[in-house]
Amino acid sequence: MITIDYIIVFVFLIGMFYVGSIFYKWVGSSDDFYLAGRQLTPFILAAVLAATNVNLYSFVGQAGIAYKEGIQIIWQTWTGNMAMVISGLFVIPIFRRLRIRTIPEFLEKRYSKGVRTFVAFIWILRLTFWLGVVLYTAVIAAQTISGLTSFTAWVLIFSVVVIIYTILGGMWSVAFTDVIQFVLMLGGALILLPLAMSAVGWFPGMQANLPEGALTLVKETGTYNWKFILAIFLLGIEWACVDQGLLQRAFGAESTRSVAKGLVLAGIITTPFALLWNLPGLAARILYPDLANADSAVPILIANLIPNIVLGLVVVGLLSSQLSTISGNLNGVATIFASDVYENVINRKATDKDVLKIARIITLLTGIGMVLFAYLVPILGGAVNAYLTIIAIMDMPLFVISIIYGLLWKRVNWQGAVTGYILGAISGIIGQFLFKMDFNVTTFITAGTTLIVTPIISLLTREESNEKIEAIWKARIISDEEIANNNVYNIFPKTISGKLSLAVFLLGLIIFLVGVFMGSSGSSIASVIAVTGMVIYFIGGLFRAYTN
Repeated sequence: MITIDYIIVFVFLIGMFYVGSIFYKWVGSSDDFYLAGRQLTPFILAAVLAATNVNLYSFVGQAGIAYKEGIQIIWQTWTGNMAMVISGLFVIPIFRRLRIRTIPEFLEKRYSKGVRTFVAFIWILRLTFWLGVVLYTAVIAAQTISGLTSFTAWVLIFSVVVIIYTILGGMWSVAFTDVIQFVLMLGGALILLPLAMSAVGWFPGMQANLPEGALTLVKETGTYNWKFILAIFLLGIEWACVDQGLLQRAFGAESTRSVAKGLVLAGIITTPFALLWNLPGLAARILYPDLANADSAVPILIANLIPNIVLGLVVVGLLSSQLSTISGNLNGVATIFASDVYENVINRKATDKDVLKIARIITLLTGIGMVLFAYLVPILGGAVNAYLTIIAIMDMPLFVISIIYGLLWKRVNWQGAVTGYILGAISGIIGQFLFKMDFNVTTFITAGTTLIVTPIISLLTREESNEKIEAIWKARIISDEEIANNNVYNIFPKTISGKLSLAVFLLGLIIFLVGVFMGSSGSSIASVIAVTGMVIYFIGGLFRAYTN
């Protein structure tokens, strides 16, 4: 980078700070800070979600795995997008009807106040660690591209601007800067892709020079094989249903139907984007075959292939994706603490002004925690390994108690939920660190343990009164808000077109799973079948979101 590139980046950071901070005037209540007043339209919501889910974790972490192992890591993005469609059609509309702010808040409605507080503390740590992973990937990219190698200097550059404007403007700042950053990120990535592909001779050159199997989407063997696809699909569903960063945006939607449309559109829009970082990662394998740190693959491409001035614009695009993810998750942690801990436990008589003050303080403290965790990521084996380890252990148990049992079986009580979560997480820790099991097996162990333990403990303890659960069961069908606004979204469709679209959606899911399982035998057409199923799945999901 030369002086003009640094000027472009500096102007961008100042611009984002200004745009983000002007929304300080819009924040008059805690709902404004947390959820942008629940006024996000489907297309704004889709752009916000897309910007949040495409970040430097993808361009650094996933591209690094593609460099080392092959294109199979692309399924982390693709199955996550598929999961957003499931969540948008069947799960998040229920939460939107309940008008909750966080998953812990739902857990109080479903189980008890103790479960809410317990999960809130765990989730604050979990999200703060994720922020550390995201920050780490940004620093790795910046060091490689700029030539400025100070880890601490880049940590401060990335942290200060986004922490301040998130403190000031809350979700309003997050939403509007996300839309701008989404456009910039897409522009930067579209500049890099053709340059990288041209340098290796496009697809024929890539296929000729990569190791055998590097371009096979569904593999029989290896770390990122067919079992990985199933495991990451399960974790994707969990993420799309309970991740606070995603839910925070979804809960800001203007209506239940907007939630469904927004998540489905976001899932479809971001699916082709996965090629924007996986293909450059593969190209770097050919151009720079002996990198000591695979996470630096795409940053090295950017530094070497893109001319100055344009380089500054590309860096701005990558920075955009980074700031978007950090701001959304900072706001999510602040919401969890202020809503689930401060208002619920520490100060039950807190005024809206008190809550806003605490939310802003927690945003600052979370930013500091993010910085500290960023230094821990290399110890855990890099961005992707660190993140997959955490979600395999901590996330699946939460999904089981909140979504599977929380929405589908009334008999499960708080004793079963807490015990199931704790033993599920412990089983994952033992499998991962004591028996050295891989991420795929750990995911199934934590989910299986929680699935078994939760109902057993619930049946051995006192049954809860069904009165507090009835509101949740009603939310599975309709809400008074939808009736009043004459804008009803039926999770289970009533019209012929709605039922047909749901049938197409389910057919696509079945074909996708058949393709994945075919990969277990090394079938040469497994990849084609799986991708075909995914495309049909998205088509059915899109029509389902727009029919009733």
